[in-house]
Order: sequence, then C-alpha cells, then structure tokens
Amino acid sequence: MDRIASYNVARKYEKRSLLILINAVAGLSIFFFGYDQGVMGGVNTNRNYATTMGFGDWDARRGEVHVSHALLQGGIVAVYYLPGTLFGSFIGGWFGDRYGRIKTIALASVWAILGACLQCSAQNADWMFCARVLNGIGTGILNAITPVWATETASHTSRGQFVAIEFTLNIFGVVVAYWIE
Repeated sequence: MDRIASYNVARKYEKRSLLILINAVAGLSIFFFGYDQGVMGGVNTNRNYATTMGFGDWDARRGEVHVSHALLQGGIVAVYYLPGTLFGSFIGGWFGDRYGRIKTIALASVWAILGACLQCSAQNADWMFCARVLNGIGTGILNAITPVWATETASHTSRGQFVAIEFTLNIFGVVVAYWIE
C-alpha cells in the first residue's frame, strides 16, 4: 500500500466497497452521457435557443419552432459525436494507457464540465459548435475509459453485469432528460 498515492481511493476503500465506488463513478459518467443526448432534443425545440443559434424562429400561429436552417440545427447536434466523442475516445485510450485511468477520468471530467459550461453560455452557433466539440471530446474520453476501468477492477464473474448496468444507465440518462423536459 505504500506505493499508492495519498489521494488514491484505494487507501480508503478495499475489495467490494472499492468496486462499488468505481462502478458508481463509471455509471454516473455513462448516465450523464445519456442525459446530454436527451437534453439536446428538448433544447432544439426551444424558441429562444432556435433564435439565438440562428436556425429558426417561433411560429406563433402553430405554437412551435419553425426551423429554417435544418443543416445548422443538425450540425450543432452532430459535432458532439463526430468529431467530439470519436476523437475523445481515441485520445482517452492513449491517455489512459499512458497516465492511468483515474487521472484520465479526472481530466476528462473537468474537460466535459468546461464544455458544458461553454454550451450553457453559447451566444451564437459558432460558439455552440466549439462548445459541443469540446464537451464531446471530454465525454468521449470518459466513455472510452470508464467501462474499461470498471471491468478491469471487477471479478471475472461480474464484468458483464457491470457493463450492462453502465449502459442501462446511459438509456436511463436519456429517459430522465426527456422526463424533465
């Protein structure tokens, strides 16, 4: 235990409690990936957002957003995945192997929070494009590392269960976002 850094959770938790903690962190990471996916569905139909991003305006007669630039609207959503999460997952695998899973998860969490803050403060489509790519990179790193971290630490009899729980939490994140909407 002397070789373990003082900030490492393995100093405080052992065996089952450490495994539960690791899978809780991994599950939370995947949950928020699903939540982010679901939130954009509601945001895209918001009249203020459509006007601010410049892809549509409010049609008072029909009571809904009229999308005049569907490519712009779809592009804002899509850049999160390509190049965002795709590039992030490549970076995450390399960075995780080089610097360790815990440091990579910490970096990716800060990165994704920064990207989310930039998304919340976006005042035009260009800003939102950049924010979505940055958030996507952070999320891609998390999605590449957390399932690996969880399965590496689990016993061989529970690996499949933990991965299934994580990706069920992804779908649950989407459900929660739709329910809040």
